[in-house]
Amino acid sequence: MTITFIILGITIILFISGKIRPDIVAVTSMMALSMTGVLTTKETFSGFSNSSIILIAGLFIVGEAMSRTGLTSWLGNKIITLSKNNSNRLLVLIIIGSAILSAFMSNTGTVASLMPVIIAAAWRLKTSASKMLIPLSFAAATGGLLTLTGTPTNIVTNQAMIDGGVQEFGFFEFAYIGVPLLVLTVIYMRYFGQKLLPDNESRKLEDIDESIQNIEDSYQLYEGFWRVRIRPSSSAIGKTIKQMQLGSRMGVNIIKIIPHEKKTTTLLKKVGLKKSDPNEFPDLDRELHAQDELIVNCSENRINRFIQKYNVAATKQEEVDGDFIKENVLSDEVGICEMIVAPKSSYKGRHINTGRFGDKYNLQVMALNRHNKRIRGREFDLKEGDSLLVRAKWEDIKAIQEESRDFLIIGSPEELSKEVGKITRKGVISILAMVFMVTMFIWGPFSSAITVILTAFIMVMGGCINMNQSYRAINWNVIIIMAGMIPMGVALQKTGGAKYIADSMITVLGDMHPTYFLAGIFLITSFLSQVMSNTATAILMAPIVLVASIQLGYSPQPFMMALAVSASTAFLTPFGTPTNTMVMNAGNYKFTDYMKSGSILLLIFFIVSIVMIPIIWPYH
Repeated sequence: MTITFIILGITIILFISGKIRPDIVAVTSMMALSMTGVLTTKETFSGFSNSSIILIAGLFIVGEAMSRTGLTSWLGNKIITLSKNNSNRLLVLIIIGSAILSAFMSNTGTVASLMPVIIAAAWRLKTSASKMLIPLSFAAATGGLLTLTGTPTNIVTNQAMIDGGVQEFGFFEFAYIGVPLLVLTVIYMRYFGQKLLPDNESRKLEDIDESIQNIEDSYQLYEGFWRVRIRPSSSAIGKTIKQMQLGSRMGVNIIKIIPHEKKTTTLLKKVGLKKSDPNEFPDLDRELHAQDELIVNCSENRINRFIQKYNVAATKQEEVDGDFIKENVLSDEVGICEMIVAPKSSYKGRHINTGRFGDKYNLQVMALNRHNKRIRGREFDLKEGDSLLVRAKWEDIKAIQEESRDFLIIGSPEELSKEVGKITRKGVISILAMVFMVTMFIWGPFSSAITVILTAFIMVMGGCINMNQSYRAINWNVIIIMAGMIPMGVALQKTGGAKYIADSMITVLGDMHPTYFLAGIFLITSFLSQVMSNTATAILMAPIVLVASIQLGYSPQPFMMALAVSASTAFLTPFGTPTNTMVMNAGNYKFTDYMKSGSILLLIFFIVSIVMIPIIWPYH
């Protein structure tokens, strides 16, 4: 037990100092327990087989799928629309929207998805983003208290109760205290908290609308878009794009094929959603049919050759703006980016045909700039620094970015792909998958981990996210911290350390009213959460609180709920949670800004929890 306490003390000091990465600290702690003989090999690696680890990994995939299918960006755009150019209304909507999202996906994913949208909205409303970003982070933490899966600390707390053989919490049971805390957070931030936040100039993050505008201006993208209709008498009927060689020979980029059928249902129109078009990036082997409509990009000479050769009808798209680009050129699957010819590129000095070049890389070359001037044509001798505007599937753009030494990709395709702001067929699938997940949690036929993995499986099979994206979506830092710290809880229980700490707490607080014990748990956990991972804090405190409450003859539920709530109150420091750190640079915050706005909110959480928790979950 002494060895365990020494390792625990060193671990806490290293967590607080922040000089070593927390995942390395967790693994070091785990290995120290093994090498000193405190734990067996099986016990040392027990964290990696814990069902809560699988549950959280699955939730990362589910959250990423929601983001990739446009749900988070769509919600962000709706928030801007509903704000009606009122900054106070925008603040309230940010808090509510962030809380709802974080109840079902990771807090980090919620803030990462909404932050660019909120900064852009603040700029449009001519208000400071620094008034919005700390509330965004705090709201994500509060929203985690609405459901069992809202935050890893809830899962850790619940799992400890299951392991201890006591009645665990239901999926929405956290909301009994979470909803009142969320309402008070809205009221506090709207009328008082935002006044304590600085009015800083924040760096404007480039959003998708600005990116499109810059591309339009640089490449004169407003030129050369046409709508082509396949006449019943057209010789193109029954031919494929590959057979017609529209790209390689005629220099005609087929941006989109719209089959001759009704494209959106009345229901989808009413809620502002769009049915996904299966041909947003055309299949070269697809046969064209009468009355199909094509969106193409090419010069006037080339469209005239297309008309004459295949007897099609064409009209010029006169208004090519950001909405047209997002509607027809971009989607959750397809994007545009700039490819710069690298200094050591094997293509430097080579003559290329844009059609054949596009076929090789599975992309479409829409324009070329040299020295910031548009170069027209479809055959070029590439030079170092030439900039190609290309259209391709996001995954192909990402592959070029990661693997090709010939070209440099400008921007962040992986992040921009999440900001298209349309909910397509895949978005509907992800919504249905979420409904399935919540239903299974409430109904309870499967364990939480199995339910989440099933949901992630549905999203993968539905095309909402692929396996490579799924692996990248998992925050391995969080997984390693959790898996590395679970053995510490095992060691505390095995050596009697948890019982010793529990006995000490009982000695100090046992003769007092149980409310003092509840308050002590809240304050200790909250303090630790300000300076170290709240997940690690919950893992350490859960077995101690469980043992102490049982020994005192109380129901563990109120004390475990206080633990879950207090572990989500890292409001005082920028490194209490990843979301606090994420908004720090964007909002140009100082350490004291968190203290000013967070201290009163923490006090509110403390008072409400001490009063309400015993009413909802009695001590006996």
